[in-house]
Amino acid sequence: MKRITIVCLTLLSALHATAAAAKSITCTYPQDQELTFDVPKKLGGLPPIEFDYSSKVTRFSFRDNNLLLVAMDEVEKTRVRIVISAQLDKAKGVYSGQIVTDAGGNQLMLDNGPVTCRVKG
Repeated sequence: MKRITIVCLTLLSALHATAAAAKSITCTYPQDQELTFDVPKKLGGLPPIEFDYSSKVTRFSFRDNNLLLVAMDEVEKTRVRIVISAQLDKAKGVYSGQIVTDAGGNQLMLDNGPVTCRVKG
C-alpha cells in the first residue's frame, strides 16, 4: 500500500512540475498578430489575456500535448472572441493548430486560420 501511495505522489508531482515549467505561451496567427498569456500556476486556472475587446478566458487546457483556449466577450457573455486549438508538433517543438477570432465591434468579424504557439519557460 505504501508503494502505491509513493508512486501516485511521485506521478502527481511530476505532472505538476511539467505544467508549472511552462511560464508563458505566445501564439502567432495570420496578419502577423500575436497573443501572449501566462500559464496558470494551478491546474484548472484561467490565464488573463489582452485582446482588442475585453475578453475573459472561460476554458483553458494545456496537457497531454494539446493546447485549448476559449475566450468570451466580458460584456456579451455568449459571444465567443477567441478559440485556439493546437497540438504539439514534436519535430518542431511548437504547438500547431487553428485559431478563430472575432475582432468585430457591433457586428461579427470572424477570422480563422493557422496558429503556431511557442512555450517559453
